Amino acid sequence: MKRILAQRMRELAAGDSGVACAFTVTVSLIIFLLGFAIYACGETVRQRIELQNAADAAAYSAALVQADTISRVAVINKAMAWNYVMMTRRQMDHIVDAWLARVLEQWEISRNATATYQNFCACHPRFEGINWRVGTSPGGAPGEVVHQLIRVNNSQDVWISAIAAARTVQAQRNPVTVLESLRQCVESMNRAEKELIEGLRGRIENVVEFTVKANASLTENDRKVRSGRDLDWTIHQLREGSAYFEQLKEDESRFLAFGDFSGSGAEIYGTGADNWLIAENAGGFRRNYVQMPNALTAVWFTYNQVWIHSVVCTFAGVIINPVPAITGEMARDAYFSGQEARPWVLKKSFFEADGAIVVGVSRPLNNPFAFVFEGREKSGIYSAFEVGGGEQTMWSVAGARAGYRLPEWAEGEYRNRGSLQEKFNLCVTDWDAMFLPLREKSSAAPNFLAGIAKELDISNSFVRKNHLSSYSQLDFTAAQEHLYH
Repeated sequence: MKRILAQRMRELAAGDSGVACAFTVTVSLIIFLLGFAIYACGETVRQRIELQNAADAAAYSAALVQADTISRVAVINKAMAWNYVMMTRRQMDHIVDAWLARVLEQWEISRNATATYQNFCACHPRFEGINWRVGTSPGGAPGEVVHQLIRVNNSQDVWISAIAAARTVQAQRNPVTVLESLRQCVESMNRAEKELIEGLRGRIENVVEFTVKANASLTENDRKVRSGRDLDWTIHQLREGSAYFEQLKEDESRFLAFGDFSGSGAEIYGTGADNWLIAENAGGFRRNYVQMPNALTAVWFTYNQVWIHSVVCTFAGVIINPVPAITGEMARDAYFSGQEARPWVLKKSFFEADGAIVVGVSRPLNNPFAFVFEGREKSGIYSAFEVGGGEQTMWSVAGARAGYRLPEWAEGEYRNRGSLQEKFNLCVTDWDAMFLPLREKSSAAPNFLAGIAKELDISNSFVRKNHLSSYSQLDFTAAQEHLYH
């Protein structure tokens, strides 16, 4: 047996019949390893692309929400300016009408009192407009009292009949229900803008969450690793909507420019504005009635012929008494004060870091062959694809912000840097999302990337070639030089 075995060994050593088998096994192993490597790289690249797409889509979608909110506020500003002007014009009409109603009422009281006075003596003639009168002399100068003629605003003589006729027509044109409707409309716009701004952060958070989940997801392989980590995202230092906006105050002309109105109050609202309907621009904008000496005043006199009754009626002269001026203030009601309009504009800081929406998205960087071991320790050639002991994270960052377009610019030309001039600030209604370039010299805070990493709970360690023993700290300096937001 020994001799036969030794002979057989010599024959195998001298022959070449097993070379093909050995070569085939070696080549197959190399191809097998190459295939594993291609699969591992491809899967990692696929996840990286998916992750970047998720970050880009989330940041862009958030900027769309931001742009939509700004556009809506700008449109409401325009509508508010129109409603404010219409409301103020109706307010002026109502104030004048309420004053004239009081004038007619008080004139009728004076008329009745004068007629009653004439009844003290029954022997003399008592003809209205002749023996007794309620009115004034033409031009306001001393002279004969003209019945039913009154002096208004210390500048104009008007017949009581003309006032009554005008009120009848005006009452049909300007019912108080229309004024009330305009007031409610302005207030509803105030609420709508406030709700849009207060809800901006929540809408951004919701759309980012939805978009990330729609564009990236964990694989079955991710779920089988021992330390099961999840897909995570963050919106870096997202601010409340009020951080972007501020209420426009004091400058009523700038507010009215939203509706393309310009000029003085009298030119926009009508005669009397700026004289007795005064702008009050503290918490917002509204016009309030303020009594002025020569505005909305009406004066007249009572004229009585006096007769003395004895044996016969004897004429004793004339008594002329002034009636206290009837002013607009005497007719004041809730509508003499305007409904406050509270438009919002963008802060100057919006085009700085405050307005940037930067989204970070992370996912676990697992061994692509983790599914083979069902979470157990990797061994053999599969361990060559293990990165950092299974504790490494893949993450991406994207930034976007709303940009605006002026009518004279080319279609599709938007800008999201610099600042809007005051005359365009939220007069512009055309806004759209724009990516922020992650390039150029950085103007971001020094801890910008580190802050996002912390929010995503990402380790600041990464592995070198010898992944079993050597780690180093993640240095954001180089990447920081290529970031802009």
